[in-house]
Amino acid sequence: MARMRGCRGSRKSTPPRVRGRRVGTLTSVGASLTTRSQSVSVRREPEASPVFVLSGGGNLGALQVGMMYALVESGLRPGMIVGTSVGAINGAFLASRPDLPGIVEIAQLWSSLRRKDILGVAPRALVGGLRRTPRHLFDPSSIRRILESFLGFRRLEDSPIPLVVVATDLVSGEPVVLGSGDATCALLASSAIPGIFPPVEIGGRLVVDGAAAADIPLRQALSLGARDLYVLPTAPAQVAAWVEQPVDREASDPSDGLTVRVVPPPAIHVPLANLGLSSNLLRLGYEQAKTWLDGVPLPSMTRGRAERCRIGTFSGREKGVAGPVPTLQ
Repeated sequence: MARMRGCRGSRKSTPPRVRGRRVGTLTSVGASLTTRSQSVSVRREPEASPVFVLSGGGNLGALQVGMMYALVESGLRPGMIVGTSVGAINGAFLASRPDLPGIVEIAQLWSSLRRKDILGVAPRALVGGLRRTPRHLFDPSSIRRILESFLGFRRLEDSPIPLVVVATDLVSGEPVVLGSGDATCALLASSAIPGIFPPVEIGGRLVVDGAAAADIPLRQALSLGARDLYVLPTAPAQVAAWVEQPVDREASDPSDGLTVRVVPPPAIHVPLANLGLSSNLLRLGYEQAKTWLDGVPLPSMTRGRAERCRIGTFSGREKGVAGPVPTLQ
């Protein structure tokens, strides 16, 4: 099977720290909050900064950048970032540039991108690509160049803000949690959409897009000890799917101080390969988060309460997402 070269294994390194406490080297984490694999606990002070959890979402990832600006503008600064797929990339960019001018640079990058910058091929080449490369359509070299030129660190453990990247084991289908090693390889793995980009070999395993196993990597954040979380999803369906998941009662005990705040994403649809609407999405994400921060009484609640009231499951009646789902052309 074709795979991404140059991302095999990783040298042992000193794990990052959160508020002076060490984050262990991360390994594969299963679907449950209490994992049977070599789980990792992150000890965080009660007053520590919150954890930002960023979902997958492809070109809708521009929404997250607008949300990040609104959150940082309000005075929030993450003590850790956990991301999957495009959320991992946005999280890495935020860790590189964790202030408002830095997020403006991220927004400018998103606004400048077009399909050819990511896929590096014109639509007319798709048929030929299918014939020549049956297992994946595109080479991720274009994404690699963007990552290498924009990231402010080479290895995950050197991230200014502790960064956790979630991918999927191609064989087992379980989440793979990466907290050390080559940052570009981890991000390429977390965003390697099966059939579109080749899998990445890390530590002897073939790894693909994290959204396949953990579209919203909340379980992984909780398994690392996070108790104050801001979730930045890109679609209402992601939130509804999370609410439907079984709850680990011990991990979601309100007496443990667990609070999950979900920034409500707008209900929109953008064609998958269309990157020309990023400026609109940046604005929508900012306005949505800003409105929520200014008083939308939606998801500032414990996980247990979220289960009981379904976080409204974003039915379309909430402020900012009313009416039919619009399509941006």
